[in-house]
Amino acid sequence: MKKIDLTKFQMFDGAMGTRLFELGFSFRPQMEELNITHPDVIERIHREYVEANADFITTATFGVNGYNYQNSTYSVGEVVQAAIANAKKYAKEAYIVLDIGPIGKLLAPYGDMSEEECYAYFKEIIDSGKNSVDAILFETFMDIEEVKIGIQAAKENSNLPVFATMTFNQNEKTMMGVSIEDMVEQFERLNVDALGVNCSWGPKELIPLVEKLCKISKTPVIVQPNAGMPCTHDNGSVHYLIDAKEFTDVAQHYLELGVLIIGGCCGTDANTIRHCSMLKKQKEE
Repeated sequence: MKKIDLTKFQMFDGAMGTRLFELGFSFRPQMEELNITHPDVIERIHREYVEANADFITTATFGVNGYNYQNSTYSVGEVVQAAIANAKKYAKEAYIVLDIGPIGKLLAPYGDMSEEECYAYFKEIIDSGKNSVDAILFETFMDIEEVKIGIQAAKENSNLPVFATMTFNQNEKTMMGVSIEDMVEQFERLNVDALGVNCSWGPKELIPLVEKLCKISKTPVIVQPNAGMPCTHDNGSVHYLIDAKEFTDVAQHYLELGVLIIGGCCGTDANTIRHCSMLKKQKEE
């Protein structure tokens, strides 16, 4: 495990799912099985981000958990370990981050998942990868109670740095009604190492939320927006509205506000990260 310096500006990588879509793979359940069936494709995408100067490479494990993979040919542990190996192949000096998304079912009383069941799902993922990565990232959460259970599982079952981000609507709340103030208060109480926002709307639309986030957070802030909203064409292809230059212009503003880690979510690619990494070079100069 490499020690991570969270006092300086650094770059996360960009999207995995939309990049796979661009390469001809249709979205489907258990898509992370590609780590085993098509490792060369996953390795290629990670390599693109390494060559774009990303400091953090996230494993292709967003949807991997015991609930989503109960009918898979492969176990959670097999997919997680394959994903870590794929991320490491070209990583060079980049940190490897175990990527964890929502379980895919709602906690009681909104759904039928108990806190104990939720904890067990997260613990299985963490136990599968904790000895081979440098940090854990919980991302794209809308229910703060669910992600809190994940953070607790990470803290109790590993010594790794923990990053956590949620996704917000234009009313500056998650779909489950969590405000940015609620998130910061709860995450800081759990001593996460970095917190922030990912996915959501485009980078411009997130500026007011990021301004508020940087004012109230005592913890390093991470922001990973989409490249705007997707546009779907008749032939099934999709493109995103924000190009790399426009994304980087907004990222510069994030940097001025005090954001320490910037990356990309849906619709971003190595070109996006390459442009943004120039901000790091400028700052170092």
